[in-house]
Amino acid sequence: MSDADFTPLYVHVSRQLRAQILDGDYPSGAMIPSEHQLMKSFSTTRGTVRKAVDVLVNEGLVRRVHGKGCFVELQPIRHSILNFGSLTDSLRGRAEKAVSRVVSTRTVRTEGRDVFELVRLRGIASATETTFLSLDTSWIDLARFSGIDAVDFEDESLYRVFREEYQTFPRRTRVALSSQMPSAAELELLEEHSGPRGLLVAEGSAFDQDDIEIERLKIVYSSRTEFTLTTAITDLPGDQT
Repeated sequence: MSDADFTPLYVHVSRQLRAQILDGDYPSGAMIPSEHQLMKSFSTTRGTVRKAVDVLVNEGLVRRVHGKGCFVELQPIRHSILNFGSLTDSLRGRAEKAVSRVVSTRTVRTEGRDVFELVRLRGIASATETTFLSLDTSWIDLARFSGIDAVDFEDESLYRVFREEYQTFPRRTRVALSSQMPSAAELELLEEHSGPRGLLVAEGSAFDQDDIEIERLKIVYSSRTEFTLTTAITDLPGDQT
């Protein structure tokens, strides 16, 4: 989970290009620099540049258009209630406040590393009631975030701890969404009393300002959670669909 000492150059190139796309230097529909320009900018070979761009193509951030180049396909998505980051941050300025209940914590051995596993119910509290909307499991590398297993996450935001205690700034997430049949224990924790049903599950990773993975996550959403998705559709040169 921690960055290797000898990261391939194509990974560094893809990270920088990704950061420029997410920062808006190359907005949706814009063409990124050509292979020749990237070779010159990074003092590297065509093969390295192609591997770097392949990463972005596979992530769905850019699309190759034959004979024209590579164009950004970033679709801005906004969703209500919960985001794939800090619930505390997303509710700032609203009447509700973020609440968490720690279900369990433990240290597990994964890929030869000690990893802190944090399981929490997360939701929102108003003046009259508390509603838990998701069951979140986070896996965090203890070699990088030593001591984080001693934090009381009933009262603390995980992303605030990353920022203020470890000077690590969560920047982006990459998650896969699917409908899954939760376990009986997960249904009970989420107070799903209408019997077994498929629930929306997000699984993936969060990355810091250097595009290094800082958290692996699994979020099981309650059936009470509502999302509003807004996407922008951009016509790209050569698109005949």
